[in-house]
Amino acid sequence: MSHEAQEKQHQPTSKHISDLRKQGIVMRSRDLSGGLVFTVTVAMLIIMSAQLMMSIKKNFSLAFSSIPDVIHNANYLGAILKKIALANFYQLLPIFIIMLVVAILSPFLFGGWNFTLDAIQFKLSKLNPTNNLGKLFSYKNALIEIARSIVKASIFLCILTFFLISNLNDIISLMNLQVISAITASEYLIKYFILFLCIALIFTVIFDIAYHYFRYQQQAKMSLQEVKDEQKDTEGSVESKRKMRLKQLAMVKQRINYSVPKASVVITNPTHYAVALKYNSGKDKAPKVIAKGKGIIAYQIRKAAISHGISIYQAPDLARAIYFTTKLGSEIHPGLYKPVAIVLSYVYQLKNYQYGVGKHPEIIEDLSIPKEFIYHE
Repeated sequence: MSHEAQEKQHQPTSKHISDLRKQGIVMRSRDLSGGLVFTVTVAMLIIMSAQLMMSIKKNFSLAFSSIPDVIHNANYLGAILKKIALANFYQLLPIFIIMLVVAILSPFLFGGWNFTLDAIQFKLSKLNPTNNLGKLFSYKNALIEIARSIVKASIFLCILTFFLISNLNDIISLMNLQVISAITASEYLIKYFILFLCIALIFTVIFDIAYHYFRYQQQAKMSLQEVKDEQKDTEGSVESKRKMRLKQLAMVKQRINYSVPKASVVITNPTHYAVALKYNSGKDKAPKVIAKGKGIIAYQIRKAAISHGISIYQAPDLARAIYFTTKLGSEIHPGLYKPVAIVLSYVYQLKNYQYGVGKHPEIIEDLSIPKEFIYHE
């Protein structure tokens, strides 16, 4: 086992495979694409065989019948050839179009279609003669390519030899026929020969796919150092994201500590959601949301409210309704005026009670929130 094989013995990660695709390294079988194009072309030729044979006979007849005219007028040859060429072109045009479509779509069957700019970017390392000569004259690569070529050639040779042996008498008999008759008689042999070619192609394509699959799996394997480097990059990325989240949380906390002390009341879920409302009866048209959040942000809002003596009112449905319908810094929806007014009235009565005015207010559990403002977690 080579030193390279000993190093690359770890299975590739999804990130490593993605990086290989960006570099243009994917499973690819040229024989598959070529085999499909050939098979589809053959199928089209068989489907159109009657029409094509008629066209070939017509063109041969035209060519032979025009010989006397060509002898007397050489310029007539160009017109005849042009007519035959155009007729053949229009006959074969659908086949050419289908061949092109199959050639474009065939990579999807093995490895997928992959387009990346990384593979075509200019890199000085690609011009390094040492690297390129090493790849070109690699002893291992040369042996593998020779072995592949021998296997493919052997497959074709065996199948075509069998065809020639089994049809030798029919092939020899064609020599005794006239041209037009030979064309008609050879139609069966041509189809039979193409069938054998397709069989040979199937075997070579299977062999080529298996080879490239195994080669890609070996090429995609990672060395221990590559695994460590990827883990380090991933952990570094996770750490960066964690630091960014902490920084964002710190900024949110700073805004909360600035806004919540100005609030008239904080309405909670009681733990999942929290919204801080500010209302000045002499200036504001309606209460405004100056802070809102869920999860850890809701916790920070409650914490700031407690530390600054802001009243907290537990009303799950109302807290969710305001959270989902009102943007930060905006006035609450008119449909929520009544339940919010009940909450603010409770807060003002509670403050008066704390200053020795009036009695302790009762918490109203049914705030009569409209059904269209009911949100479930």
